[in-house]
Order: sequence, then structure tokens, then C-alpha cells
Amino acid sequence: MSLQAPEPVSLAVSDGAPPLRPPPEAELVEAGKLTMGQLAQAHRDRLETGKPVLDIIVERGWVPAEVVAVLREAHGIEPPAPAVQAVPEPQPQEEAPPPAATQEHYRIAIRLNNGDLITAGETDGADKAEALGHAVVADLTQENGEWPLFEGRFINPETIVSVDLLSD
Repeated sequence: MSLQAPEPVSLAVSDGAPPLRPPPEAELVEAGKLTMGQLAQAHRDRLETGKPVLDIIVERGWVPAEVVAVLREAHGIEPPAPAVQAVPEPQPQEEAPPPAATQEHYRIAIRLNNGDLITAGETDGADKAEALGHAVVADLTQENGEWPLFEGRFINPETIVSVDLLSD
């Protein structure tokens, strides 16, 4: 009886996809041009406005447009198209449709152990409020030792009781 060694098996998987890279704005944080707090705020703004994070970073004046343009080019990201305002065609007068159901408005508040509530953001819709709440919690749980800034207050993480989603 003769025993043969099993054939080697390759576990390498290649679907031809390039390796995952961190988002381009992470390079701005690594380079010290953007803080983690600013990045978290830009993501909250993205959830509220739908604008790309890089556009928000430039609009808020945190990083010059020229620096972001170089970053976009390095990552193969097309620059935002210039806003073109179309002239609306006159429409015949019709009866106005009934108002659409409005989404519930939420305030994301940080509750401190002394009872204070600090507003960390506002948005419409439960899904957006939950996502914004998660972004606030991520901002509050930074491990870099910095206290987060909300409403002009640096908050000691040890004084936080909860992050509340309050419907108005």
C-alpha cells in the first residue's frame, strides 16, 4: 500500500478587484489638515444634506479647495460639477396637490449626568436620526483623549449619560 501526499491547496482568492483603500478624507486626517471632530461633523452634514464629504470640508473652510482638488485627482474622483440653474418653463396653473406627509423632526441630544441636554444635531426622519445618533456616539467615543466639542462646550466623556433621539 502506498500513501501519497495530498496536493497543496491554494487559499488565495482573486477576483481582480483592487485592494480596499481608506476614504480620501482619511489622508487629510493623517496629514493633520483635518481633525477627527471635523470629519465626524462632515459626515453628520453629509447625512443631513446628501453632499459629498470632500465638498463639505471645502465649504466649511477646513481644507483649501486646492488641497482637496489634488486629493480628488490622486484618487480618481471627478470634481463636483458646477451648479447650473435651469430656467423653469412656465407651467399651466393647476390645483396644488395636497401637502405630502412630513417626516418627523428629530434632535440628537447629549444628556449629561447633571441633567443638561446639549444639542449635537437635528434632522428629519427616524432613519437619518438614528444614523446621526451613531455618528455622534462615534465622535464621543474617540480614543485619542480629546474631549468632543458640541454647542461651544468641550464635553468630558465621563459626564455623558446618554445620547437621546428626541422627536419634536
